Amino acid sequence: MWIDSGSSSRAVLMRRAELHPANPSASQARPPWQAEMYLEGSDQHRGWFQSSLLLSLAGNGIPPYQTVLTHGFMVDADREKISKSKQGQGGYEKPQTAETYVKKWGADIVRLWLASQDYRGDTVVSEDRINKVAESYRVLRNALRYQLSNLYDFDPGRHAVAPGGLLSLDRWILDAFGRLETDVIRAYDQYEFHVVFQRLSQFAAVELSAVYHDVVKDRLYTDPADSPRRRSAQTALWRLLGGGCRLLAPLLPFTADEAWDLMPGRPVESVHLALWEPTGLAGSEEEQVSWKRLFALRDRVLPELEAVRREKLIGKALEARVTLAAADGLASWLAANLEALRELLGVSALALEPQPAAPDAVVDPVLGWPGPGVRVARAEGQKCERCWRWEPEVGTRADHPTLCGRCLKAIGVG
Repeated sequence: MWIDSGSSSRAVLMRRAELHPANPSASQARPPWQAEMYLEGSDQHRGWFQSSLLLSLAGNGIPPYQTVLTHGFMVDADREKISKSKQGQGGYEKPQTAETYVKKWGADIVRLWLASQDYRGDTVVSEDRINKVAESYRVLRNALRYQLSNLYDFDPGRHAVAPGGLLSLDRWILDAFGRLETDVIRAYDQYEFHVVFQRLSQFAAVELSAVYHDVVKDRLYTDPADSPRRRSAQTALWRLLGGGCRLLAPLLPFTADEAWDLMPGRPVESVHLALWEPTGLAGSEEEQVSWKRLFALRDRVLPELEAVRREKLIGKALEARVTLAAADGLASWLAANLEALRELLGVSALALEPQPAAPDAVVDPVLGWPGPGVRVARAEGQKCERCWRWEPEVGTRADHPTLCGRCLKAIGVG
């Protein structure tokens, strides 16, 4: 039996190479009959892998494969191997088959669950585990839906903003996505599909859902439709959508192709025909330092906002006015980045209050200067019913008493 299976490279691969010669322009880095990979369970190291290697070395002088990839076994909650030989013996009252799980969760969730497991060890088949991965799937799918829903009036041929014209926050997310692409493609090349799952799920939950998607809602929903700020955010979303579909396609072929089919300006009909071209932008060292500082300041302000919220002085962050007291270099840097920080914090107003440096102030290692003082108060004015920001001019116009000046301009009556 082992001689029969071990000679498959000669019986199958060599025969196929004779019937279908390689394209003369193709790379000849390996013989046309040598397989790129042999894939089987870990027990085949002393079985098919070994017999194939010995017979090919004896007959051809080289291995029949370039790479061997081995996997563990599917086991139940008691760590008992799931095998067809146990079916009908009382071992599986609940059918543990791919068909059963596909009917319950759908093919993409089952694929994502399998990809989430480190296949080099045994994989425990458990409905609880699949349910947890189903939650991650919903986060990924919702990220795609959010991006698509905000591209309904975006034509990349007419509206896309050049990289140099993108707002700082949009360049930050595309820089982060560029690093994600590098990590994910490297993990694919190394067949570490569980790393792909972890990186994509974390990026969708943290950088996208908790930060970027939440922050740019104000621009997307309340700025004039054709404003540079809104088109900048849409350009970033369009690039994220195209790149995300490409990265997800091997794991979620149906979901990725469905999203791709709805994407404006898609270069090819199906995501499975698309080339893996870099989508992100490499931010400069100065930009990366700047955003580390902005997030460090955000981490300082958010606990202060939460403390004021617990005191019932504000509800949402948009009801707040934050004042930062900073000295010297930090004050100058903040003056140039105040709007980016206000957008990141999601408050209605952010003010800077320069002050002399304290002689015993401790330098923050991320900021490079002593950290600022933070003061939170209720924002002045009233709530604009359109953008929900609190502005002093709300209520000053008899014809539109519930709108702020920014929203009046957005609707063309400012």
